[in-house]
Amino acid sequence: MLDIYESCGYGAGFLFTLSLMPQIYKSYRSKNMDDISFGWQFIFIMALIMSLVYSFHEELAPIYISSSIELVFMIILLIMKVIYRDYNVLKENDSDNP
Repeated sequence: MLDIYESCGYGAGFLFTLSLMPQIYKSYRSKNMDDISFGWQFIFIMALIMSLVYSFHEELAPIYISSSIELVFMIILLIMKVIYRDYNVLKENDSDNP
């Protein structure tokens, strides 16, 4: 049976994970990742890895479940940043040639 604190943990984890979805969707639709820095992504990914280590050690299921999903989402954003960087360069070159 879940107590109020564990319910809050799962709820917070769900909302934190859900908060990355609009950015992934917007980035996919616009194919523009200029406003997302590699530095922020690196720091966020490192924080998630450290959170996973801690939560597995302390057996905190609400944390390691949501952190695992967030890590997958951040890796998706990182891959999109690399792929769309080349996409935007190609798009700019095509618009320069009439």
